[in-house]
Amino acid sequence: MDIEIKKAIDYLNYNISLEHSAIIQYLFHAYTIGEESIENELEEIAREEMKHLRMFAHAVVDLGGIPAIDKRASVFLEAPNAVELLQFDIDAEKMAIDEYSRQLKDIPDKKVQRILERIINDESSHLHIFKGLQEKVKENISKKGKNTAVDENKLKIVKLLNIYLQKQYEKILESLYQSFITKHKNPHLSDELEQRAIDKMKHFGWVAEEVAEAGAKPDMSLPSVKKIEDEKEIINYQIKDQQEFPEEIQQMANETEDKDLKWILERIAKREIHYTDLEEFLSKPDTTEKDIAKVISALTVGSLFKKAQ
Repeated sequence: MDIEIKKAIDYLNYNISLEHSAIIQYLFHAYTIGEESIENELEEIAREEMKHLRMFAHAVVDLGGIPAIDKRASVFLEAPNAVELLQFDIDAEKMAIDEYSRQLKDIPDKKVQRILERIINDESSHLHIFKGLQEKVKENISKKGKNTAVDENKLKIVKLLNIYLQKQYEKILESLYQSFITKHKNPHLSDELEQRAIDKMKHFGWVAEEVAEAGAKPDMSLPSVKKIEDEKEIINYQIKDQQEFPEEIQQMANETEDKDLKWILERIAKREIHYTDLEEFLSKPDTTEKDIAKVISALTVGSLFKKAQ
C-alpha cells in the first residue's frame, strides 16, 4: 500500500475514534445534565458527530482500509456540575479542531481534505454552541438541586436496562461495521444495515434516558465488537438478532411495573422487524429502487429522546 494512503487511513481511523468518543460523551451528558434545552442541543451535536464518523469510515473503505469502529478515544462523562460537564465538551471540540487542522496540512488527498474542511467547520460551530450553553448554565445552576439517590425498588430494573444498553451498543457498532465494510460490495445491504444501526441508536437513547431519570448512570463502557465481513454471515447474524433480541426486550417489559418504561420496552420489541428473506431480496438482479423503498425500513436518526414519533 502506498505510504501516503496508509498515512491517510491511519489518520482517518484515529478520527473515527475521536468522533466515537464525542458521540458517547455528548449523549451521556444529554441524558444526565437535567436541562431540557441543553439536552436537545447536545443531542443535535451528537447526531452531527455520527455523520462525521460515517464520513471518515466511508473514506477509509474508499482508500482500501478497514474502519476501526471498535476503537474509542478517552471520554469524560462526569463532573460536579453542568458547567464543568460542558467544559469537557468545549475541550473535546478544541482538540478535534486542532487535530483535523494539522491533518489537513499533512494529507495530500483532495477528497480527504474536503472532508476535513467540512468537519472542521462543523466542529467550530459546535465549539461556539457549547460556549453559549455554558454561559447559560452559569446563570441558573446555583438555583437547582437534584436528588441523585436511586429508589431501591428501581435498582433491579436499572441493572437490567444497563445490560440492555451494553448489548445494544455492541449491536450498533457491529451493524455499523458491517454497513461500512459492504459499502461497495452490496450497497443495498449496506444501506439496510446502516438504517438498522440508526434505529438501534434511537432505542439506546430512549433506554439511557430512563436510566438517568431513575437517578442512575447509563452504562456506556466500550463493548467488544465482532467483525463480520462475509455477506451471508452478516445476513444470518442480523436475522438471528431480529429473532432473539425482541424476546429479551419483551421479557424486560414483563418484569417492570412502571407503565412508561413498559411502553418503551414493548415498543422497542415490536420495532425489531424480521427480514428473514433479506438475502433473497437483496440478491435479485432486477431489484429496483422502488422495490427497496417498499421493503427497507424508512428510518431517520430523528430524536434520540422523543418517545412518541
